[in-house]
Parts: sequence; C-alpha cells; structure tokens
Amino acid sequence: MSKPDFNLFPANTPFTPDVPVFERGLWSRPWFVVLLCFALAAVDWELIPLIVFPFVFIFPLMLAAWNRSLPFALICAVGLSLTRLSHQFVFNEKPYTAEEVAAALVRFFVLLLLAALTSRLGTQSRQLRQRVRLLEGILPICAQCKSIRNERNEWVQLEHYITAHSSAQFSHSLCPECFKDFYGQEPASEPAPK
Repeated sequence: MSKPDFNLFPANTPFTPDVPVFERGLWSRPWFVVLLCFALAAVDWELIPLIVFPFVFIFPLMLAAWNRSLPFALICAVGLSLTRLSHQFVFNEKPYTAEEVAAALVRFFVLLLLAALTSRLGTQSRQLRQRVRLLEGILPICAQCKSIRNERNEWVQLEHYITAHSSAQFSHSLCPECFKDFYGQEPASEPAPK
C-alpha cells in the first residue's frame, strides 16, 4: 500500500514555461480537487437563495476535467449537481417539484458538457505541447548523410522526418559552395528577394 503524496510541488511536475500553472503542483492533485468541490459546494449552499446556476462549481469541475480523466470529472459533476437537490431535501419539508428536478437535470447536463469540452481541450493542449517537444529535443542525426533516427529506430532523411513531424515543406537548391563543387564554377548571381 503506497502512501499518499502530499508534496505540494512534486518532482514529476517540472516548472517549465510551456506547462500552465494549473497543471502542476497542488492544482493537479485529485484530493485537492475533491476538497475544492466540497468547499465550493458549501459556498453554494449559502448562495442558493441568491443565484440560479451554481457558477462556483465551474472552476473545480474544469480543473478536474483538465488535469484528471473525464470519468473523474463526471463523478464530480454528479456530486456537485446533487448538492442542490440535497439542500432542498435537508432544509425544506415539501417534496421536490417537477421544476426543481428539471433544473437539477439541466444543471447536470450543463456541467457534464462543460466537463467533456474541458477534458477534450486539455487532452488536445497536452498533445500539442508533446508534438512541439518532438522538434525541440535532441535528435540523433547521422554525421555523414544527415539522416535522423525516428521513434521506430529507423533512419529517415531529414526532410521526411521534419515533414512528418511538422507542417514545414521543403524546396531544394544548391548553396554557392556546393554549386561550385558540383559544377566547377561560381553560380550566376541570383536576384535579391523582394
């Protein structure tokens, strides 16, 4: 049985400029998100007479969906949606009306949609950062032919690798030194680009 990790800034979440602050440290801990849900549900109980939609649920739900899995966020959405019904059950003696049940269902589906969209956005953001890192790291390149070893341990031409891992396209020509080596003469001067 492993001990829970209560370190606020663990070693596996480095402080790199491309990682948003809400993806590291305390914000990425599931226990913190659950604690935040409970705290903001208590705040919502105090605000029930004043507001119709529980806007205080948005932040912890989006945090859960972005940093954790979608099922975790859906569990949070169900729990947060049920807090409004439980408030009615605890403090009012009258039975639920159809409007109250309908409002609870609408709240649940709005929070569900928000969680799904945030989870998808977080996944795409992490994939995009990973893809950018592919071209930022150290690439094994042949000193002679300039081929690059890819993820499958195959040697591919530099142009093929960069085209496969980015949206860059190539056009080929000869630099003045290679032109002289290949043709034995200086190239004709090219007009300056406009």
